[in-house]
Amino acid sequence: MQLHIGGYIPTSFLDYPGNTAAVVFFAGCQFRCPFCHNPELVFPGAEIERIGTEHILADLKKRAPFLDGVCVTGGEPTLQPGLLPFLREIRSLGLKVKLDTNGARPDVLERILAEKLADYAAMDLKAPEETYSLACGRDGDATLLPLVRKSIALLLRGAVPFEFRTTLVPGLHRIEDAPLLGRMAQGAPLFVLQNFRPGNTLDPGFSSLSPFSMEFLEEFRTALLPFVGEVKIRA
Repeated sequence: MQLHIGGYIPTSFLDYPGNTAAVVFFAGCQFRCPFCHNPELVFPGAEIERIGTEHILADLKKRAPFLDGVCVTGGEPTLQPGLLPFLREIRSLGLKVKLDTNGARPDVLERILAEKLADYAAMDLKAPEETYSLACGRDGDATLLPLVRKSIALLLRGAVPFEFRTTLVPGLHRIEDAPLLGRMAQGAPLFVLQNFRPGNTLDPGFSSLSPFSMEFLEEFRTALLPFVGEVKIRA
């Protein structure tokens, strides 16, 4: 199967809430979010250590009795031509799958949901529609929003438990964005707010930004809450 794997964590207690999970990081992403904290996974040709698929599947098979599932993340997993066969292999081991996605490949997401190859999905909502392409590093790209809207609609059908999540970034997000994001995600059971982390970012200009205060996060949460079932802060 054709896969470009750029990282692997054998055991995590954080990436699949409520579950002990391995984490597989796929390399390559069609977004260029300036605040991205995994820049080494963004570019398909990046100089990263490639990890063999068979090695990972063998390790998962050995450790399956001690795991609940696998978190498939990136980069952007839905860009991988061999993703669905890989998910089927994970399924054959009796493990659950959490899919992290940016929602720009609704065709792939639809197939995953139809085949019941994911037990949980987490989709990033980068920003309100008016500034969406800017936050994705694809300013002026009119093709993006229709794809994101379709993925939102697919998840809202409720085929699997899911969450929408937004990383709040100084200079990109304002408190006024909360109801705009809420309308995009209206009816979702869970919306997760993540605070920006300075450090190794795709755009070096973002690397030293100070994150928002907890007061800002709480105010944003309160303004978002009328639109969704629950809002959690992962600071």
